[in-house]
Amino acid sequence: MGFFDFLKPKPKLKLPPEAEKACKQIAFVAFPGGRRQIEEETAQLHALLRGRLTKKEAGHLLQHTKFLLVLDGDKSEARVTASILVSTNGKLSQHEAHLVYVFLTGMSGPATAGGDGSSAENAVVINATSSIVGVHEEYAYVERVCGTRDVDWSLVVQGKTTENGRDYDVLSIRMKDGSTRDFWFDITAFFGRF
Repeated sequence: MGFFDFLKPKPKLKLPPEAEKACKQIAFVAFPGGRRQIEEETAQLHALLRGRLTKKEAGHLLQHTKFLLVLDGDKSEARVTASILVSTNGKLSQHEAHLVYVFLTGMSGPATAGGDGSSAENAVVINATSSIVGVHEEYAYVERVCGTRDVDWSLVVQGKTTENGRDYDVLSIRMKDGSTRDFWFDITAFFGRF
């Protein structure tokens, strides 16, 4: 090793092709708008936090938290804000972590409202502005009502429809006893948003 070898850039870690593909898929789900979306959301997050983090730190927090929301089954505010607090090394308060959570998920209250999901008129309203959280909440709702997926019920088909200017996801499921049931979810708040 030469005297100035420490100044040379370190070689980039090369992932196996399958891992590289998986990473790209996760990145696309978190940021379908690519680099431009990351830059815009980083600027918005930096402004929201009023300089408590540098712009670079805000960008790291944004990416870390969005990847967590994509990968982790627990998208609860308690889980996500705890991760935000740890990843920022105490630079943010609990309130600021809550603001980041609301910014990224649109969740500032109960995840669901409305009816029982039996029809468009009785749709379960998903109170999220992010499809990452919204779609997860649809399945979590069905699990709360019908039990464990692929044990007590299985998905037959999921489809999107629009009625009276509202966007709906309809999940048709088959129960363990062979009966079928449809769940209507009003997804207007998050449809098309990531």
